[in-house]
Amino acid sequence: MTRGIDGVWSVTTPPLVEGFHYYALDADGVRMNDPGSHTYFGMGMDASGIEVPEDGVSYSLAQDVPHGDVRIRLYHSKITGQWRRCFVYTPPDYDSNPSARYPVLYLQHGSGEDETGWIFQGHANLILDNLIAEKKAVPMIVVMDNGYASVPAGPFGPPAQGRSGEIGAFEDVMIKEVIP
Repeated sequence: MTRGIDGVWSVTTPPLVEGFHYYALDADGVRMNDPGSHTYFGMGMDASGIEVPEDGVSYSLAQDVPHGDVRIRLYHSKITGQWRRCFVYTPPDYDSNPSARYPVLYLQHGSGEDETGWIFQGHANLILDNLIAEKKAVPMIVVMDNGYASVPAGPFGPPAQGRSGEIGAFEDVMIKEVIP
C-alpha cells in the first residue's frame, strides 16, 4: 500500500482470477487485516478474503430454495484434553422429520485452514441446499471438524509441536469422538 499526500492509504491490484483469495494489507511494513473484510482462517492465520465471482455461475449463491441449518457443536475431547467445535450442516427437512435417517459426510478442510472454511469460504451449505432442491444430491448431514488435534505432552504440558504433533491425534478424535 502507498500513502497519499492526503494521508489516505491505497492499493490497486491487477485483475484477480475467479475464486476465493486471502489477502492482508501492509502499511509501512505492518501487516494487518482489512477492517472492511470478514476475517477468515486460512494460510495458517487469520486473513482477509475476497471472492471474485465466476460469470454465470450461481451454484454457491443463496437461492430461493429450502435451506438447511449450520449448527456449531462444542464437545470436550478426552483425547486432546481440550474443548473443540465442529460445524454440522443439516438438510432443510431435518427438524420436521425426526424419524428420517440421513447419510453423513465428514468433510475436512485443507492444510492451513480450519472447520469454518467449508461454510464461510466454500459455501458448502448453500451448494447443498441448491443441489438438494434440484434433486442432484440426496439430503445429508455434513460434519466439518478441525483437523488439528494433538495429545498433550504431559498433565500440564503443551501439545506436541511440529506437523505430526498438530494432527497426530486427529484420527482418534474422528473415530472415537466425532463419529460416535
